[in-house]
Amino acid sequence: MSNAGQPRFSGEGFLLACQEMQPEAQVARQPTPPTSPRRMRRIALWLAIATVFSTFWAGVGAWVPTAPIMHALDSGSLMPIRQALLANWWEGLQFSLGLMAILVAHELGHYVLTLVYRVPSTPPLFIPFPFLSPIGTMGAVIMMQSGTADRKQIFDIGLAGPLAGLVVALPVLILGIVWADPVPLAPDEALVMGQPLLIQWLAGWLMPDKASEFVSMANTQASPLLMAGWVGLLVTGLNMMPLGQLDGGHVAFGLLGPKSYWVAIAAFSAALGYMLYSQIMIFSLMLVLVLLMGLRHPPSSDDTRALGIPRQIIGWLSLVLPLLCIPANPLSPI
Repeated sequence: MSNAGQPRFSGEGFLLACQEMQPEAQVARQPTPPTSPRRMRRIALWLAIATVFSTFWAGVGAWVPTAPIMHALDSGSLMPIRQALLANWWEGLQFSLGLMAILVAHELGHYVLTLVYRVPSTPPLFIPFPFLSPIGTMGAVIMMQSGTADRKQIFDIGLAGPLAGLVVALPVLILGIVWADPVPLAPDEALVMGQPLLIQWLAGWLMPDKASEFVSMANTQASPLLMAGWVGLLVTGLNMMPLGQLDGGHVAFGLLGPKSYWVAIAAFSAALGYMLYSQIMIFSLMLVLVLLMGLRHPPSSDDTRALGIPRQIIGWLSLVLPLLCIPANPLSPI
């Protein structure tokens, strides 16, 4: 049963998801015309610029971006902010450009496939998160028009982003492991960054004598490019969870069709149980947003479209990415 006339949600980003554009017949009845493509491109550009600055500041603050601001407020002087900028501007730039390269590749993977399949969509919309977030962003989203892609196309669009992001994240990580200089001016506040399996394996291959140092690492010890790759893997792993309309949800829907709903229930239950057991609450916002979007993937324009054996193999293998890219204990204070 199709519900093409109902609004749907599409999540192509890290922690946020946006509602899809409604079908043309429904849009025509709205009193306010939709945003023009030119205006949407301008919005996308300004959001991208804002995200460059917010991630730059996260790197300047050594991933505790509130520290220089709080020190400035306590002292009644802007000197702590000036000192952080002068000492860490190059490291902040490395982190920002490295992370933005990964996020841009991820979103372009989705966007190029929407162009290939002629699925109406917005350009990538980056979400800056200045001052409060240790990574300076909440990722990015692409809004797609509902009911215009079939099951195979949804699979391709969903998987293209994480794979493209990984292609860029791996060389960034390699540079971050080999070129391991931390920020010169570290904040007093320190965080332990648990390292995912993929980083531990890369470190064991590239620097076997120092591999044990990459099991967990303080933010005061991590290089900016390592942190950029760390965030890039976290983005990939979270998006590839087979939930609702995250990228992994698109892949699971392509593999299983409507039966992917039961996989989403199992994955959500496991994520919730792990979060409660480990007392790691940083994923709570994402789980709430996934619930608001709904665990059930909406129907495509053709749910009977077959994937073929190669896509099925790649799809099932890709669902292992959360285990490789998400640290068991991402962030904890020292």
